[in-house]
Formats: sequence, structure tokens, C-alpha cells
Amino acid sequence: MPQIYLIGIGMGNPDTLTVRAQRIIGQSDCLIGAKRMLESVENDRAVRISSIKNEEIVSAILQQPQDSIISVLLSGDVGFYSAAKKLCGCIRQSVAGAKLELICGISSLQYFCAKIETSWDDLKVISVHGRENNVPAAVQKFGKVFVLTGSNQTAGDVCKALCRYGLSDALVWVGEELSYPQEKISHGTAEELSGRTFSSLAVMVIEGKKVPQTDFPAIGLADEMFLRNTEGKTVPMTKQEIRAVALSRLQITEDACVYDVGAGTGSVSIEAALTARGGRVYAIEKNPQAVEQLHKNRELFGAQNMQIVSGSAPQALLPLPAPDFVFVGGSSGNLSDILQLCFSKNPKVRVVVTAVTLETVGEMLCCAKELGQTFPNLCFEVTQVSCARSRQAGNYHLMNGMNPVWIGCLFQKQSQTED
Repeated sequence: MPQIYLIGIGMGNPDTLTVRAQRIIGQSDCLIGAKRMLESVENDRAVRISSIKNEEIVSAILQQPQDSIISVLLSGDVGFYSAAKKLCGCIRQSVAGAKLELICGISSLQYFCAKIETSWDDLKVISVHGRENNVPAAVQKFGKVFVLTGSNQTAGDVCKALCRYGLSDALVWVGEELSYPQEKISHGTAEELSGRTFSSLAVMVIEGKKVPQTDFPAIGLADEMFLRNTEGKTVPMTKQEIRAVALSRLQITEDACVYDVGAGTGSVSIEAALTARGGRVYAIEKNPQAVEQLHKNRELFGAQNMQIVSGSAPQALLPLPAPDFVFVGGSSGNLSDILQLCFSKNPKVRVVVTAVTLETVGEMLCCAKELGQTFPNLCFEVTQVSCARSRQAGNYHLMNGMNPVWIGCLFQKQSQTED
């Protein structure tokens, strides 16, 4: 069987290779990796194969003689946002009896923190390279954050987001082309760096004011805590009891992307934002008075991971990232189009819809049947909630009944064979 090494070669510069990595690379019969990685190492006798796709790498390994020493070169460290994680599984599955060993390297985290003379044992590490992550929320929660950027969210984009979240004075270090002669390290406040253009593969260290986390309950905030009146008009709100049941049906996770369609006062948006502190909540509302209240309530509760979208659904949802959870408190007759769009963005989305009229309940049923034709594993469950609140009348307490509310939940049942 061939001896296979997955080697972290640092930033791709020979100077960042460990001594053991250099020795193994020099003994290798075959070197596999990205062109930039192959060009950074020395071994004139080894077969060189340029590839970064797991299937191609496994195929190349299988074509080598049984007694070969094969080194797969990976940037950074094999345990830090590395392709080694999936590649290991592919090799174990496809190369019978493979002798496999991972060789650690110097990660961009270690290198950059050394460059700017800061420790990294107290950093929160996140990546926005090809994925969504709420960097400002992480800075508010942890105070000191390391970020791997990407073309989808550059260092400049991150700085602009920090400014929008009231973190314009956060200190930011940006590293580009690390370990190479053209290496560049920039330092300033988020506001100072927000107008600059950076490489898509830059790294960042951000130090900002840590915001104390509120002690609000996860669900069930009292109605009186929310601001509702604008210019003498009361903005609609999902009441405490209904909100608690609806949110329990949504089952929002900490890093989720959430839509609140027809957000009104923002009671659901606020509680969703307090639950998904590491995610993003989009409060969609077309009523100008309600939008004004949304801004006030966001400030009141410090829900900076809540983004207010002024407009009508489904059009206002088009530019937003794919949702993990959706609450529909008001659809203005567009429920079918809203649900179709949400499930097209993410077939695994979990949706909760509230209704106070029988017509809306019937519309929910029709939408569920329509969606079921596209998604055969779709589940539709309805909960009917009737509540009454006490009020004092002299020495007595009477119960005032509230309108019954139907809470519909749509989600795809997970297959037993699905990971």
C-alpha cells in the first residue's frame, strides 16, 4: 500500500514549511495539489499532479505504484478550515488499506497573530469564505474575532457591516498575501478601512467593545415591553402567548437565517434575533409606520443582528440569503408566492404561518397541498390556540377571551438515510 501524507504547507511559501513537512516532501514519489502549492516546494524527481478536487486526487493516488510515498499539499494547517477533513474520508473509503498521516502546518491564524503581536488563544474564529456569518454579532459577543474572508464578503464588506452595527470605532487589522514578498498588513478603525479595497483571500483580526448579553427570556417577552404607537396609530403585534407557541414551533437555532414576513411591531423579529445571536434576522414590512416602530424596537432591545427590509413580500425577499426559518405573520394575499420562493431558496426551510380567519386557514391548506406536489416529504401541521387573559374588576378577576389563532407549520420530513 502507498504511504499517503496530507501536508499543511502554511501560506504556500517555503519559509512557512515545518522541517518534517520539508523532509517528507523531499522523499515523496508523487506530489498532488494546487499549482501554487506545487510550485512552492522542491523535489525534482517526484511526479507532480495539479488538482484540488477530491475525486481527482483519489484517482491520482490509485494510479501510483503500491510502494509510493504520496504527498497531498494543502494550504495552511490540515485542521484549520482545510480540505483535509473531507479528503480523509474520501481516501479511507476509496483506497483500501491506505496508510494515511496528516502533517500539521502553520495556519494563517497563527502566522497573522504573530505578525501583529497578539495572542490567539482568546480569539473567536469564524469564516465568511463561501459562507454566511454575522461578524458584527460575533464582535459584540466575544470582543476579539479572527475572520477568514472571501469574494462573497471581503474585508471591506466586513468593515462596512461593522459600521452599520454601530462598531465603526472597532480596531481592525487586515492581512493580505501573507508570507510573500508583497505581503501587506493594514490597520485602522472599521470606519477608516471601510472604503478600501482588499484581496478576497484576506484575513482579519477585529477588536471591538464587547456588548453585555441581555437577560431577556428566549421566548415570551411581555407585550408591554414593545413600542407600538406611531403618530397616534397602533402597529399590529403578535401577542405574547401566540408568539411563544409560534417560536416554539419554529425551533430557531443560534446561527440561523430567519425571515419575519409582515413583521409589524417586530415582536417576533426581536425574539428571533435574541435567539439567533450568531445569525441574521430579516424583518420584512411594507407599512411605513410599522417600519418606524421596527427601528425603535431594534434599538430598544439591542438586536443589531436584525435587519429591517422595507417592502412587500415576495419581491422584498428576492435579494435576501436563503432562510433557515420563516415566520409569516402577514402575507397580504401572497402566501402561495411567499412559500414557493422560500422553499425554492432552501427546500429544508421550516415555516410557521399564523391565521386569525378561516379563509387564511383554507389558504394554508391549499398552499401545503400545492407544495406537496414538488416536495413529497413535506409535512403540514396546524395548532389552534385559544387564550384568555385575566383582568381585575373591583375585588374580582375576570377572564377576557382573545381571538383564536391557527398556527400552521410546514417542514420537510428528514429521510432516515439522510446525513
